[in-house]
Amino acid sequence: MRTTLKDPARRGALATMIAMALPWGSARADEGCSARAAYAGPPRRSAPDAVWQRDFGRAIDGELPADLQQSLGDALDRMLQHVPAASVAVAIPGEGSWRATRGLARTEPREAVRPDQGFQVASTAKTLTAAIVLQLVEERRLALGDSIERWFPEAPNAGLVTIEHLLRHTSGLVSFNALPDFGTKYRPPAEVIALGLAQKPQFCPGTNWSYSNTGYAMLGTIVERLESASFEQVLAKRLTGPLALTHTTMRRPGVELPVVSGHAAGRPVDAPDQYATPYAAGALASTAGDLVRFWHALLGGRVLPPATVRRMFVDMPAMLGPYSGGNASYGMGVQLYDVPDGPGLMLGHSGGIEGFTSVVAYVPADDLYIAVSFNEKKVPAEAGLWSLLRAVRAWRVLR
Repeated sequence: MRTTLKDPARRGALATMIAMALPWGSARADEGCSARAAYAGPPRRSAPDAVWQRDFGRAIDGELPADLQQSLGDALDRMLQHVPAASVAVAIPGEGSWRATRGLARTEPREAVRPDQGFQVASTAKTLTAAIVLQLVEERRLALGDSIERWFPEAPNAGLVTIEHLLRHTSGLVSFNALPDFGTKYRPPAEVIALGLAQKPQFCPGTNWSYSNTGYAMLGTIVERLESASFEQVLAKRLTGPLALTHTTMRRPGVELPVVSGHAAGRPVDAPDQYATPYAAGALASTAGDLVRFWHALLGGRVLPPATVRRMFVDMPAMLGPYSGGNASYGMGVQLYDVPDGPGLMLGHSGGIEGFTSVVAYVPADDLYIAVSFNEKKVPAEAGLWSLLRAVRAWRVLR
């Protein structure tokens, strides 16, 4: 299968959305770490003030115009020349929404995808995890400045690493999936956390940035202890239930879900239990429609107060490193992209796991939401996002 979509979003500038691993480089943590250590990592930026002038309360109910739906469907069909299946959604506030799932859930043997079948959306789950943590902060059951020592006294620099460090990937803790020979077998949360905490920290807390799935697994555990319930139950109570995200659930080992098969170069990936390992860092199965619905609710203030949402996009370090083209920055469970030769500025999150890529974003210049999930490892979902956005822009020119 050819996987060469010739779009600007296909370039390394957007490859940052696929699973991150080792840090881009900095001093290692040592016994000299202190709470007063200065930040010395990648340049930071915040979402522009103009973004927050939008009316995020406008509805996305109803259907988009038929001719626009046709153009979006044509763009989707072109994507399916490169991936087995895709789940896509576009929502324009005040106008309506469109979503579609087409292609093959599995190529060998051939199995057609069902309209509402889920995809592994990997790290896009981090925004939901962060939202739950920030809800607990709003309820004063947790504070961003709380150290992790209460829950993980064995962690390196436990008295200095805070909840906010975990949310922002500035803890210095090594990401468990970056370890050599991590493999594809299922590993429970306690095990992956222990693997990450056993490594020498990459830098002193708060002084640098490096993507850490270990930190988000720790956040999931903290949520479970505060709520006295499984993370899956908390997710259902706080987000998927109230927001009617009916096709979103956490993957669990040994539990069959109606999720499409992942693929690599068109061949099925047959290790389904690995999708449960990321836990609160990325074990989510969902659809593009649900991802758009969640982001619309988040920016619209129905998940967190608007001021808290805005804070998620403040002081975001650039996502530099071997998996980044340097055009994305990271906040509290969210990403800010800036692709001048393509979509431009975007607020969202991406994900990548064996056999899948995904992205969801709000595009301020176009005032719309887009989500794309592919069941093919070799093709970034950002290429699909750019294809759909171009279709909308072309339709608006002719409108």
